[in-house]
Amino acid sequence: MRKVVYYSLRLSTESEIVGTWPQLDVPQKYFKVPNNFEILSSRSFPEKSPNLENFIFKSGSKITDLLSSYLPDLDIGVFVNQKFKDLILKFYIKNFQFYNCSLIAADNDFTKKLAEDTYFFLHLIHVNEIVDFSKSVFKDLKTGEIISVDNEEQRSPFLRPVKLFLKETPDLFRSPFNIALLVSESLKKAIEEANISGVWFEEFKGNEFYTEE
Repeated sequence: MRKVVYYSLRLSTESEIVGTWPQLDVPQKYFKVPNNFEILSSRSFPEKSPNLENFIFKSGSKITDLLSSYLPDLDIGVFVNQKFKDLILKFYIKNFQFYNCSLIAADNDFTKKLAEDTYFFLHLIHVNEIVDFSKSVFKDLKTGEIISVDNEEQRSPFLRPVKLFLKETPDLFRSPFNIALLVSESLKKAIEEANISGVWFEEFKGNEFYTEE
């Protein structure tokens, strides 16, 4: 058994990096648009692609490879550019989809600049299927007892994961029992070496991960 370290992907908030946070805002009357981002979930993919057109690049914001938005937020996914997309597709990503989107700004010259670099919305959902429950360890939040279960159906909401045994180890995925987007050591290094902007990492402490040697 081997311990695996993962890192939580975080979006930058510092003004010197992003200017204004969040960098994107929803278009006017967006919630009346059919198939808006409200069809997106962290549990499943939608039957139809969401309408993510004309998201507003806020005044004072700076262009980064990953862009922050209040809605939809990191609980669902993240706006990324072609550079980031091309990089992560060289790695093993679990349960993801890219959707087309478009960004506009009040300054027409800025809108043209945004159009020079294609952006997408990266949607990731939970990956409970990669967990071997029979080898994992949970803590009962009501009693403090450490217990094991044979499958996901036996896990109650009061059981917090302590050690999760993974059948496979993706480089990017959404944590099985947490909203965090998790990144492997190798992908983290590749992102940092590529000078991808708008993102930072911290070691995930929600639970420990293990896999076969």
